[in-house]
Amino acid sequence: MSRCEIYPWLQPAWQRWQALSSRLGHAYLISALPGIGMEPWIRNLAKTALCPNSATHAQTACGQCSSCHLFDTDQHPDFYHLHRLPDKKEIGVDQIREFIYRQQETAHQGGYKVAWIEGVENLNLSAFNALLKTLEEPGERSLFLLSCHQVADLPATIKSRCQQVHLPTPPLEVANQWLSEQCPQMDQALLKRALRMNWGAPLSALQWINDGKFDEDRQWNDALKQLQSGKKNVVQVCAQWLKWPQPEQVFDYFYQWTVGFVRHQVYARNTPWQADTLQAALKFQQNVLTAKSFWSRNANKELVLENLCLQWLALQRGEQDNSVFHSRFNRGQLI
Repeated sequence: MSRCEIYPWLQPAWQRWQALSSRLGHAYLISALPGIGMEPWIRNLAKTALCPNSATHAQTACGQCSSCHLFDTDQHPDFYHLHRLPDKKEIGVDQIREFIYRQQETAHQGGYKVAWIEGVENLNLSAFNALLKTLEEPGERSLFLLSCHQVADLPATIKSRCQQVHLPTPPLEVANQWLSEQCPQMDQALLKRALRMNWGAPLSALQWINDGKFDEDRQWNDALKQLQSGKKNVVQVCAQWLKWPQPEQVFDYFYQWTVGFVRHQVYARNTPWQADTLQAALKFQQNVLTAKSFWSRNANKELVLENLCLQWLALQRGEQDNSVFHSRFNRGQLI
């Protein structure tokens, strides 16, 4: 698929955008779950805004003019794509200053100047403040496209100065149909598992399959069975997970497990659910999220996983949860 093509489930959102194209604002905050296809959607939006023939092509880039060719080869002088550098943890003020300088230049093609800030949640405080001034005083025929996965992480001052566009996750049947077309030989149960493990995002599910994550998923399940049966202890199980390229994937596995556990408790026939068990499962689910948050900070990763495993065992045995994830001590604790 071209970097500017739009996935089927985002066509309705594109049609809504086309209806607005004749009266564009100056700044849009676009959000979506990772793996939905937001990036090519935004590229198509920018390409269309820069195309001088879009008005005669149903508000879509013609794909034939010099502007479209320049865009497709990443050489368009009026398009600026800013994102976090590979060796950086955030987008700094120097990047934003360069971006502002570019936006102040006269448009080379005589139309819009389009700037896409990808991952705007990665801006540091100084960068946010510098960007805010530009959003308050935009240049003539300037179009700012800010994209993120977590709108809640952004300052209210940024959100209030942008029109917000959210790209929805496709319905399960739509995502499953597309994934089936990409993996025609794969069992439906495995495709649904891939989608569940990636929150319904089709592109992430496809990448998960291509990366061989089914084997990792099987290893996780086998480890829990060995843990529960006593064949392995918590330290051995966690040491195995820590060898994975992305050990933090364990938190998603645990979270999805709790979703299935809660559903079974509530909807299982012929088995009346127990309020105490359900409450314990929901508490464990919250602890999974807290543990994942600890992991992303300067945490003792072995202790984070080991404590989470101990809580899982306690839930399986119907024992009282003695969670440590409220702790913020340094040595000898999680962080």
